[in-house]
Amino acid sequence: MAEAWRVRGLFLALALYGLLSAPAPPGIRVVEAVIGSLLLLAVGVRRPLFVATGHALRTPGVAAWEVPAILALSWLLWVPLLRGAWVGWGAGDMLRDVIPLLYLFLPVLLVPVLRSVAEPATRVLAWALMLAGLFFAGRWWQQAEWGFGAVGARAMADGTDYFLNAPSVLFAAIALPLTGVGLVSRGGVPRLVAGMVCVGAGVLCLAALAGAVHRMALGLAVMAFVVVALWWGRRAPLTVALLVAVAVVFAAGFSDTLLGALGLVAEKNRLAGANTRWEEAAMVLDHVSASPWSFLFGDGWGALLPNPAVGGWRVSYTHTLATYALAKTGALGLLALDAYLGGLVPRALTVLRDEPPLGWAVLPPLVMALGLHTSFKYLDTGLILTLMVLAAERRNALSRI
Repeated sequence: MAEAWRVRGLFLALALYGLLSAPAPPGIRVVEAVIGSLLLLAVGVRRPLFVATGHALRTPGVAAWEVPAILALSWLLWVPLLRGAWVGWGAGDMLRDVIPLLYLFLPVLLVPVLRSVAEPATRVLAWALMLAGLFFAGRWWQQAEWGFGAVGARAMADGTDYFLNAPSVLFAAIALPLTGVGLVSRGGVPRLVAGMVCVGAGVLCLAALAGAVHRMALGLAVMAFVVVALWWGRRAPLTVALLVAVAVVFAAGFSDTLLGALGLVAEKNRLAGANTRWEEAAMVLDHVSASPWSFLFGDGWGALLPNPAVGGWRVSYTHTLATYALAKTGALGLLALDAYLGGLVPRALTVLRDEPPLGWAVLPPLVMALGLHTSFKYLDTGLILTLMVLAAERRNALSRI
C-alpha cells in the first residue's frame, strides 16, 4: 500500500512539474514546495538518512550498482559541502548545487523503495515523464503563439523558461510515437485512437525541438527511431514496411518544412559550433590547476566560476557535467561520479537489450543531460535514470512502454 502511494506521488509530482514549474525554476515557490513534498512522500525519510550516513550499505539485499552509488553520494554530498563552507560560499548558492545532486542520485533513493512494485512503477513513471515532456512542449508552443508555420522557416526563441531543455521533452518526443505505433499494431478501434493521439503528441514535441533548432536532440531522436524500426523490422516486417510508406508520404507532404529544418540545423552548426564547450573546459582546467586543493577537491558546492559561455560572468554552472563536477568537486569527486554512473551502465545495456523501444527512449535524453547540456541538474534527469534502473530490475521486461 505504501508503495502505491509512492508511485502516485511521483506521477503527480511530474505532472505538476511539467504543467506549472520549469526545468530550472528561479527559486522555491509554492509549486516547487509541493513537488518537493511529493518527492519526499515517494522517497520517504529513512532511505535518504541511511544513504547519507552510509548505513544503507548494511541493508540486506543491496544491489551491486548501489554500493558505488551510496559511497559516491556520501562523498559528493559531504566533502564539497564542507569545502564550500570552508571557502565561504553563500548558503543559497550551495543549496542550488546540493538539490541537483540529490536529483541526479534519485535512483539510489527511489529504486530500493519501489523494487517490490518495479513493473507498475516503471509503467507509471514512463507515462508521467511523457506527460511532463508534453506539458513543457505545449507551454513552449503557447509562448510561441502556436506558430507552427515557422518550423523550418526560421529559428524560434527558446523563451525565458527554457522549457525545451527539459530531458522529458526529448523522452516524450521519442517515447510517445513509439508507444502510439505499438498501440496501433495491436489492433482494435480504442487502441487505434489512443495510438494516433500518442503519435500526434509526439510529433508536437518533435516539432517544438525543430522549431527551436535543438540540433543534438533532433539527431538523437532520428537515431532512436531508425534503430527501433530496424529492431521492429526483424519481428514485424509488414508493419515496418507500412510505417516506412507512411513516413515517405509524410516527408513528401512536408518536404519544404523538413528541408528548411535541416538547413537551419546546418546554419546553427556553422554559427554556433560547440557553443563554447571547449572554452569552458579550458577555463575549468586552468581554474583547478591553480592549487593541489582545487585539483583534488574542487572549490566546493556554491562555487561561482568566470564562465566564458556567458561573457565571463561568475555563475554557478558550466554546460557539461564533467566540467561542472571537476570545478566543484575536483578530480576525486569526478572519480566518484564516474563510479556511480559506470555502475549504471550494465542496467542501461539490459534495457537496450530486453526492451529496445524503452531503452532508446531513455538513452538520448540521458546522453544529452549527462554529456552535453546543463540539464544534468534537472529533476527529470534523475527520474529518467530511475526509470532505466527500475526497468532493468523488474522481473519481466515489458513488451511495450
